[in-house]
Amino acid sequence: MNTSNIITGGDTMPAFTIVPTAARITPGATLRGTVTPPGSKSYSARAVLAAGMAPGRSRIRRIANSRNVRALIDAVAALGAETRFEGGDLVVVGPARLRNDQTIDVGNSGIVLRLLLGATAHLHRTTFVTKYPESLGRRSNIEMLDALRRLGVDADWQERDGRLPISTYGAGIHGGSTSIESRKSSQFLSGLLYLGGRLDSALEIHVPDELKAPSMVRTTQQVLAIAGVETSASPDGLQYHVAAGTAFAPAQFSVGSDPASTAALLALAAALDSDVSIRHTGLTELDGVVDYVRSAGGNVTAGSDEIRVQGDPAALKPLDFDGSLSPDSVLPLAALSAHADGTSIFRNIEHIRYKECDRISDFRTELRKVGIESEETVDSLIIHGNPAGATRSAVIDSHFDHAIVLAFTLIGARSKHGLVIENSGVVGQTYPDFFRDAAELGIGLQLSAEPAVKAGA
Repeated sequence: MNTSNIITGGDTMPAFTIVPTAARITPGATLRGTVTPPGSKSYSARAVLAAGMAPGRSRIRRIANSRNVRALIDAVAALGAETRFEGGDLVVVGPARLRNDQTIDVGNSGIVLRLLLGATAHLHRTTFVTKYPESLGRRSNIEMLDALRRLGVDADWQERDGRLPISTYGAGIHGGSTSIESRKSSQFLSGLLYLGGRLDSALEIHVPDELKAPSMVRTTQQVLAIAGVETSASPDGLQYHVAAGTAFAPAQFSVGSDPASTAALLALAAALDSDVSIRHTGLTELDGVVDYVRSAGGNVTAGSDEIRVQGDPAALKPLDFDGSLSPDSVLPLAALSAHADGTSIFRNIEHIRYKECDRISDFRTELRKVGIESEETVDSLIIHGNPAGATRSAVIDSHFDHAIVLAFTLIGARSKHGLVIENSGVVGQTYPDFFRDAAELGIGLQLSAEPAVKAGA
């Protein structure tokens, strides 16, 4: 397998190491070695946008090399920022004034779209499009558009429920107060907090329902604070305030390891005969996930900058996991629990239905193909585990979702017959070098560049 970069260096982000259309995962792996997960795509995306909003020079250290981040880099460039790479860092020089009347391709990323819907809502006109109508194009944004309308922003869209393409018109925008329903996603709230940094007057935001993934909102507030935007929240996390006169300023950002990618590596190592060390930086938010992997039978030793996993497939136990703790960890841990003897439940996860795919129903569709039994409710996933794991081979539809690819790599490696994951290159949304790293640890796989189902076909 060729693991060299296709393109290197220059003023552009290095190309993805491997962009397969299909991955054949073979069983029988024993994992050994050390791996370094990529930088956090969520933090990187927020930092890129904050830097692009600030007039002047900002630096983002150890930025994630993912498609979502690339889409946001392209977006801030379209809005007038200059960007260039210096080693593993991104330098962003934000414009004195953002450009109006831009059309922005947001890729297949909900966080890119929803942050930009807020951050650009004050501009005369901004249009958002995607080349993934069967994935991101199916996701509703009506909650965000309603919240913006209450602040004087007009919008139009071609599909129902505020689906892409969307145009916003900010000539009539004003500060004051608005509300945002966050049952489906906390990304809407994060976008509004960015908007607060562009307004002259204070912004009050009320969340009338339960806030999902509050850790992601805290990440947004941390990034905004570094960039000079003052925000505050009530103790219950349902009221937010952006101070009047606050404004984006150039800043230095340092990106920690990606929690979703690290959780996938933890689960993969715990599921197999393994001795794997995972190097990381700044991952305190993953402490709870490490505890859950331990409770599932994983022998995990966590240090300040490295996590060691000594996997024993016979030691796996069922899980009871609160998915609001780490939404992107649900599918890797569900794949792990599919190999424990007993029933596991993943609670408080309705919001993962509104990701790149419905991560409950679509995930279960693929589980059925390989003989793994499961159930669902509106906000939970129930896995009936079996140490035998997948009992038959299948061709797995990735649903253009990196989380499906990561989860079924584990399932294929533990299976009797292996499996094939179609459109597996979407793993680059979060972890571009995943297949290279997995192969170096010992996962058996073959990658194909033959034509597969195209996005939007």
